[in-house]
Amino acid sequence: MRVALVSEVWAPEVDGLVTRLESTVAELRRAGHEVLVVAPTTGTAVPGVLERRTRGVSVPFLYGGRRWALPDGVVARAVRAFAPDVVHVVNPVLMGVAAARWAASRHPLVVSYHTDVATYAGHYHLGAFEGFVHASMRWTYRRADVRLATSPVGRGHLAEIGIHDVDLWERGVDTTAFRPDRDGTRLRRRLGPDPDLPVALHVGRVASEKGCDRLVPLAQEDPPVQLALVGEGPDRARLERTLAGRRAVFTGVLRGDDLADAYAAADALVFASETDTLGLVLLEAMACGLPVVALDTSTARQTTAGYAAVRLVLPGADGAAWNRAVRDVAAGSAAAAAAHGGGAAGLEAARAAVARPAGDWASTTERLVEDVYARAVRAAAARGVGSGRAAGPGGARRPAGAR
Repeated sequence: MRVALVSEVWAPEVDGLVTRLESTVAELRRAGHEVLVVAPTTGTAVPGVLERRTRGVSVPFLYGGRRWALPDGVVARAVRAFAPDVVHVVNPVLMGVAAARWAASRHPLVVSYHTDVATYAGHYHLGAFEGFVHASMRWTYRRADVRLATSPVGRGHLAEIGIHDVDLWERGVDTTAFRPDRDGTRLRRRLGPDPDLPVALHVGRVASEKGCDRLVPLAQEDPPVQLALVGEGPDRARLERTLAGRRAVFTGVLRGDDLADAYAAADALVFASETDTLGLVLLEAMACGLPVVALDTSTARQTTAGYAAVRLVLPGADGAAWNRAVRDVAAGSAAAAAAHGGGAAGLEAARAAVARPAGDWASTTERLVEDVYARAVRAAAARGVGSGRAAGPGGARRPAGAR
């Protein structure tokens, strides 16, 4: 199958959406599918993946200066030349909305919801645009042959603004990287130099919408918890000043083995976001068997449902509550490790006993192709629209076998 992915965000940006897309693209290629990615940035070249860059703009005060895609004729030209079997528009905001409008009359169309853009806008003093964002979303998603959300929370957000018949794009995690038997010794010294204090790990953008300010007291309470923030974002410099001289480490972005070893090195993942619709880092932590301390939201409850090593902290709770929760789960983990014989082997066994990996990306992507994309092709055919290889410019049908 030939798949055209049109996304407002792509590598080298780092977040849960990009992780999902990169993992999906890798599995699509591994299964022999051909892929086009149209986005405002381009990542490291991947064999068999065609990338086309659109116009974009970076606004320093908006989302840390991230490059935002603008409506651009590049999308139509690139998609038309690629002649896809299906067009998948990811989290449309600006360029994605225009792309969906163009593609709907020409190709099978899938649109997926990942981020609560309207709520994020409020964190950057753009809350006045909420009504416009919702109207644009309704127009765009209703024209898709298949609508997707990545979690029940996301599906609920869409229902609240009148978008229904939304399927779930199943969760996935890299189970070869995130697993309970990793050795975190090397990263432990970097994240928490004091062996007698627990390490609370935050993975994600260092930004207001991720609730990082809720975590500051962890490093300020007496006794403190060692706070390790993995990632970059617009609030990093401010938080570094706030936590100067405290038990806090800012690592910047970690990838691959370094990121997986950070989970292994920590005593708990702390997750303070109230805007996430899934929380990929929660899935990664659970796959490792790492205890989780999370803000009590519908996202955290649904994503961690059935996970034994989780503690939820009520919104509005003070820093002492977060500190106690981290210390409690760390003590519970230590006791479980001791019950399994102690040492590194005991910790590995204790984490393996609670680990709850999500589906791997290979099986998740296989179902995306065989169920979602195939269903979009059938739905488009029913409304008289075929794949790009069977349709000419403007949606006109080509003769069979024509190029």
